[in-house]
Formats: sequence, C-alpha cells, structure tokens
Amino acid sequence: MKQLKMTRLLSSLLVSGALLAGCGWFDDPDMDTEDPDMEEETPSDENGAADPGAPDSEEETEDDEQAEVEQDLTVWFPKFEDTLLDYEGEGNEFAPFTRYPQFVKDDSVQMVESTGGTDVVTIYEYSDEEVREVFVRPETYFREDFADTGLESEQDDFEIILQKPLEEGHSWESPTGSTSEITGVAVEKDLSFGKVTALEVTRTSENGSETVEYYAEDIGLVERIFKTEEGENNVISTLDTRSENTPEEIPLTVYSVDDQAMGLDRTSVTMALYTNEPARLAMAEILRGQAPDTETAQIIAESTDINFMYLRQDGVVHVDFSTDLADMNAGSGVESMILQGIVNTIGGYYNVEEVLITLDNEPYESGHIALDEGETLSVDYSNVNE
Repeated sequence: MKQLKMTRLLSSLLVSGALLAGCGWFDDPDMDTEDPDMEEETPSDENGAADPGAPDSEEETEDDEQAEVEQDLTVWFPKFEDTLLDYEGEGNEFAPFTRYPQFVKDDSVQMVESTGGTDVVTIYEYSDEEVREVFVRPETYFREDFADTGLESEQDDFEIILQKPLEEGHSWESPTGSTSEITGVAVEKDLSFGKVTALEVTRTSENGSETVEYYAEDIGLVERIFKTEEGENNVISTLDTRSENTPEEIPLTVYSVDDQAMGLDRTSVTMALYTNEPARLAMAEILRGQAPDTETAQIIAESTDINFMYLRQDGVVHVDFSTDLADMNAGSGVESMILQGIVNTIGGYYNVEEVLITLDNEPYESGHIALDEGETLSVDYSNVNE
C-alpha cells in the first residue's frame, strides 16, 4: 500500500514539472522563483521597445475623453428659433452685440449680428461634416431671406466654422485663406447664468490676426476673443443673456397723410419679427394701422395685402400689393401723397432711393394714376411735416 501511494506521488510531481517547463519556468536556471519582489515586465519587441499592442491606461483615458465629445454639429451650432442672444463686451465699441436667427431651414441658418455701429447678416450652411459661413452682408438693417434673393455676399469665399471630427488637435484650412484648429474640447466658461463646457476653436487669418471662439452644447457661441497680430488689444465678447420666445425688433418710420391732406406725418414704430416671418406681413399690418401704436399712421385700406416685397440686385425695391390698394376713393393729389408715403416708408426701411409698386404683378393703375411697365417712384421727403 505504501509503495502504491509513493508511485502516485512521483507521477504527480512529474506531470507538474512538465507543465511548468512548458510555461518556461525552468528556462533560466538562475531565476529565483521564491523572490517575492519580482515584478512583471512590460511586453516588448526584440529591439527592447514597448509592445504597441500592450494597453496604456493614459492613452485609453484620453481616447475615452475624445469619444465623449458629441459629434453632432447642430449640438454645438444649434438651429434655435425665436431666441435673442445678448453679448457683453470689452475692448472697443463693437464688442457688445446681439445675435438673432432670422431664417432657419433644414440645411442653413440666417443670423443677424447687431453691434452699436452696424448690422451684419450671415448665412451658415450645414453638411454632415462641417458648418460653413457662406454669405456675409454688412450694413443690413432690414430683413430679407437672402438665400432666395440671389444677392451676392461681401465675402468672396466661404469660411469653415466647425469641422468634424470634433477632437482636440483637428485642424483645417478655409477657402478664405484662414486656418482653424480645435484647441480644446472641455473648456469651462463661467457665464452670467452658470458654468458651461465648450469647444475652443482658434482661427488665424491671412493677416495674422487670431480669433478664438467657444461653442457650448445646445447654446452655440458663448464667447469670442479677437486678437490683433501685434497682440496689443483683445476684443472680448461674452454671452450674457439668452431670451427665448422673443422677436427681432426693427425700427421703422411710417409716413402717412396728415389730417389736412397737406403733407406727410412721420411716426416711429417697431417692427417685431419672429424667426421665419417675412417682413412683408408685418409691413402690411403696420401700413393698415393694425399693429400696436400704428392706428394713427394708417396709410392703406384694411383689406390691402402685400403679396411680395424684396430688394433687387439693381438696388430697387419691388413691392407688389393686392389690387384693392388702388381703390382709394381719393382725388389724384391725395392718391399721389399716399403713394409717396408708401414709397418713403418702404424705401426708408430698405435704405434705397427707388421703389417699384405693382398690383398683382401688373403695373400700378387707378382712375387717376397709371405707371408704365417697370416705372419706379423716388423716395422724397420734401413734403414731410417737421
């Protein structure tokens, strides 16, 4: 019996030894298998370099952070409506400004940016890979859907505002000649209404000036820092308030016939337009005296509509009324004065000198006045009461 137990013990030891030898434990006769301080070496290739396939916790952490950045461009540059963004600023008189989305479509947003000195209209186009600034028109104080007018941009080429992948270090060059880079993906910004985490995009123009913009999720642009080439003065604009369900307010001067039918009275009103609302509807309501504070400035009948109104490329505004505009039941002198009031009001709104008035797209004609095809009327303030 003892001999049998001994035989089984020897067999077990032989099997264990074979397994250990197959694992390489006995390849180095000098290795002390009892050393408790022995550390496991990092796998390496035959040249001693670290195995590229070996896990690196630091790299994995960075990759995880990159993967957490939302890649949907509309999250960082949202297509919000009826929202007024108000930015406080420092550095010059143009640092404070407001932004308002005038027209929002499936693949574009038309935004107006208003400073103390000018209004600039910009159209941004969206694709799966980038957001482009494709249209820029400064000194624009009226609302027009510029994507449909064919009017040309003041900018020769387009600027790429954001481009995927949204990760730190990604860079691109725009046809305008500028270069941009995502220089941060989790930059914290303290705003008046709380702290946000933003993308940081640094753009360098051909002249060497640098603009750093910060975009926060579901808000869009929260800060812009403009740096001159010399770096002497920074212009900083930071989002202060975000007002939803708010219209864009555009000042308008209405010229209506006075009580004695001797001249034109001037009335200052505000045109309130929400996103995607064309100006012609609000203009018609004001001229009919149906908008707030415009009762005394009525100049057309309550049944009259404006079918279309737009600025042509030749600088003439074409406004088409319904035919009942001509049903004034007034003498030729008063009718001429009414038309002059319409021309002054609409021409002043667009800041142009000539206005073409048609009725259902036909030349204006009434019992007293008939205009030729394409004949325009000039803005004239000589008969305006002081």
